[in-house]
Amino acid sequence: MQDFVETITVDFLREGSTLTPAHSNSPFTFTTYAPRAFRYFRDVFGILPEHFLLSLCSDPLKELSNPGASGSLFYLSQDDNFIIKTVQKKEAAFLRDLLPGYFL
Repeated sequence: MQDFVETITVDFLREGSTLTPAHSNSPFTFTTYAPRAFRYFRDVFGILPEHFLLSLCSDPLKELSNPGASGSLFYLSQDDNFIIKTVQKKEAAFLRDLLPGYFL
């Protein structure tokens, strides 16, 4: 059950850190929810960790121009393989509550 509640949060400061590169964007925080559970899904669908990281990190993400009805922003990897959606805390909690059901 621990795998479903684990989070990893990384602050991306302009000057960079020991974990992140320097960049010219506004500082931001990236939180990964249930990283082990989602890695399991990527493994099931044959998505190699290297491919996942290259898709998301090698080039800037494309922001899709129409936000969803919730006001969330959507980002697309440059190779069009992955979509990232911003969510409010309440929606994130709801989605995390659903996650264990996919492993039954």
